Amino acid sequence: MEQILKRLNFQPATLTITEMENPEQVLATFFENCPIHEVRENLWEMYKGWIYNSAEYTDPDQTRAMMSFYTELVNFVNAAFLSAEKTNGN
Repeated sequence: MEQILKRLNFQPATLTITEMENPEQVLATFFENCPIHEVRENLWEMYKGWIYNSAEYTDPDQTRAMMSFYTELVNFVNAAFLSAEKTNGN
């Protein structure tokens, strides 16, 4: 049963075996298709959209959590970009 639960809950399920073995290539491809400045702009637009559309329904804790998540996600994207650039020798 433990193996079944591991497979059931395994993330990320959308990556191929090759991609799981070479995540650097996934990062490189992402940043080839999505320049870093556009990624940051899109994340900001998504965050603004969330604030605008859910402001009257959220509580302060949820807003703080989303703000923290946004900040951490931008840091993650920046680190992923650096990793992809280092891997590709740029």
